[in-house]
Amino acid sequence: MKILRLAIAGLLLAPLTHFQAAAQVLDPTFASPTSIFAPAAVFTMGDQQADGKRLLSGTFTRVNGTASGRLVRLDAAGAVDVPFGQNVGLGSNVFRIKNLPNGQYLLGANGGSITVGTTSRVELLRLNANGTPDNGFDPGPGPDFTNDYGYVQNYDVQADGKVVVVGYFNTYSGATAAGVVRLNADGSVDTGFSAGSGILSTSNQYASAYTVAVQPNGKILVGGDFETFNGTPAPGIVRLNANGSIDATFAPLLLAGSQVEGLTLQPDGKVLVNGYLVNTATPGSGPGLVRLLTTGAIDNTFAVSSSQFPVGSISTTFSDAAVRLQADGKIVVAGYFSTGPANGLARLTSTGALDNSFQFNGNPNSNPSSISLDATGGVVVGNYFNTLRNQENNLLRLTSTGASDPTFAAKLQIPGNVVAMVRQADGKLVVGGNFTEMNGQPVHRLARLATNGTLETSYSAATGVLPAAVTCLALQPDGKVVAGMVQGVSRLGTTGAPDLGFAAPALATSNLTAVAVQPDGRILVAGGLNGVGGAGLARLTSTGATDFSFSRAVSSTGTGSPNGTDALLVQADGKIVVGGRFRPTGQPSAVVRVVRYETTGALDPTFNNLSTFTATNGTTAPSNRVYALAQQPDGKLLVGGNFDAVDGTLHYGVARLDAAGMADASFAPNALLTGNVFALAQQPNGRVLLGGSFTNSSATTGQINLGRMLANGQTDASFGNTAVPNTTVRSLLVQPDGAIVLAGTFTTVNFQPALGVARITAPNVLAVAAPAAVAGRTAAWPVPAHGLLHVRPDASAHPRSIELLDALGRPVLALPVGTAAELTLNIERLPAGVYLLRVAYENGSVTRRIAVQ
Repeated sequence: MKILRLAIAGLLLAPLTHFQAAAQVLDPTFASPTSIFAPAAVFTMGDQQADGKRLLSGTFTRVNGTASGRLVRLDAAGAVDVPFGQNVGLGSNVFRIKNLPNGQYLLGANGGSITVGTTSRVELLRLNANGTPDNGFDPGPGPDFTNDYGYVQNYDVQADGKVVVVGYFNTYSGATAAGVVRLNADGSVDTGFSAGSGILSTSNQYASAYTVAVQPNGKILVGGDFETFNGTPAPGIVRLNANGSIDATFAPLLLAGSQVEGLTLQPDGKVLVNGYLVNTATPGSGPGLVRLLTTGAIDNTFAVSSSQFPVGSISTTFSDAAVRLQADGKIVVAGYFSTGPANGLARLTSTGALDNSFQFNGNPNSNPSSISLDATGGVVVGNYFNTLRNQENNLLRLTSTGASDPTFAAKLQIPGNVVAMVRQADGKLVVGGNFTEMNGQPVHRLARLATNGTLETSYSAATGVLPAAVTCLALQPDGKVVAGMVQGVSRLGTTGAPDLGFAAPALATSNLTAVAVQPDGRILVAGGLNGVGGAGLARLTSTGATDFSFSRAVSSTGTGSPNGTDALLVQADGKIVVGGRFRPTGQPSAVVRVVRYETTGALDPTFNNLSTFTATNGTTAPSNRVYALAQQPDGKLLVGGNFDAVDGTLHYGVARLDAAGMADASFAPNALLTGNVFALAQQPNGRVLLGGSFTNSSATTGQINLGRMLANGQTDASFGNTAVPNTTVRSLLVQPDGAIVLAGTFTTVNFQPALGVARITAPNVLAVAAPAAVAGRTAAWPVPAHGLLHVRPDASAHPRSIELLDALGRPVLALPVGTAAELTLNIERLPAGVYLLRVAYENGSVTRRIAVQ
């Protein structure tokens, strides 16, 4: 029989106990990205001016390739008005823009303050036509609500310059104002206007006015979520006289429960009303848009299809106007609807019928955040996230037929981020996140970096446009990449091209948080799921179809299925570990647990599935989460997240469970970790790397966002503050040579530029190999192996575990070391190929390539 002594694979590194540790540093041979940008959101747009210009606000910090504030004015072609931007400066968030007749703008914050230059105003700020603040308008401290937080929802301006403001408040700048107030042209409260008790309601303490429209005759329409106004029944809408009293001649026929979100005045005095409208005996059966006559009666000549535009479907992300009236009487509407060619945006005739001459074909999973009419007869559409018509820009101009207008070129961007990362067998990195430009090159939320960090443009060109930001990644043994996104899941081939043999159902109503590939090729997906095999967790076949054989029984403890999953792990034995929120029967809220399932989806009875991860006092706080899971070679589970205790025992942010799911008392952190642990990785020497947004209060070495623990949970003092990411680390991996690769939202590491992805090294610290004598006393046979692989570790070196890794470095077999002098791995079911055998000892590891026939 041929017996091979195992040699140490790769770079020989002496045990940490023998040499002074060198500090970890950025790897100068790895080129981190120099720029990463993503599409920015659009919050609101003002009307187009006579000169073709339009004011808009959003999250952007870069417009058309140049740094910009979050309030910008574009001309008719999409070019930036530079002098205006210089006057406005960086500014702050603006969620409402009202064009004034004199060329000024009235800006709204929707809960907060607005700053332009050196001028700050609460909720409302008036801006001059050149972008400078109008210091003649000061609304004072603004809205307040007794024992609560008051805010402005909307406003409109009268012909005399006075401003009618509505929202959630019972006082405004110290004056009594129950949801409606009028300000003078200088911003002071108009004492000549009084709405009495307004929208206050004993049955609905959160009653609020959402929208307001001042009619040409001076009367004021107010809509929102209220049942009465000043003690008079007014389900969702009321008209006031100029002094604030109720106009009794206006009697709308909406029923109780109606919530009016938008009011659009027509030149003939009729009013378009959108929202959750109850105008039949069966709540929820009516359309999302009706037209009222001047008396308030419903205009029966205007008939919107309730099947195409159901109640509540005509709405925008930030409650900006979802209805725009064209000069020819046609009506543009935006919302959560999908009716033929009208996905999120449609045009109606003046009678309410769908105008099929306008076809948008937008993203059915997203609706516009803002729409604005254009002088060309088209529509400018602003979006908050995802893509608009397969274009990675959240601002488009459409022609009068709904086609994209290529003559309008405005590119709004924010800094991008990397949140997920996998390493291919050849050492290249596939990274995912929210980015569509890297190093000045177009990418599509997925990119591949060469081993030295350079961007492979051919991979990005092949992926095509993805519908949303990538949130998680998994690598298949054949090199294909499974990408989980804000909405849905895709699989890409080794070149980056979409895998046409994979077709997943519409999966997510919120972010997919994790994906994992099982040994049999089936794919686990976790996050906010939409009826595809279970809330929080589902399984797909290798072709992407829902695998209904993966089912979990209902459990009174809530462990049958997670309400929401944040972490997912497939163990070496195929069992599935989930970190998430579970709601036991009768409990008002969910608890955070780590639960293990068999490959069938059945609960694993050998695992302690009732562990709880809580705050210090034992209660589950809203911020408590389990974000990261990792399995040690000995079968124990590392758990990272935001928690202070496990089953009542203090474990700040990191804990270890034994193979049966019980908290491991031998893993005892000695420092207070505050924040979130998003990523875990174990080094060959048994030490544990942590990535996230946290601080570690260790007396020996305070670690920020990136840290390391010894195998017993104590802070590793040798891992000092010489490679500190300035912000969050979302993903970690350890290369075979011991170097650490990290990805996240950071822009520097130890004050050196390193954008989104970085690699750090540290001789004698990052990887530790066992001494050569230990390798010489470690044996494995037969070679090549088939059926069974025998291993004889060096007992004198205190072996801890034995594992067999595939070509991607993933454990396929793991075996804890007991007292037996010789151990056997059953490799009958493994595909033929080359594997890596790793024996972990107390002071390092011994590795060797093993051929399996």
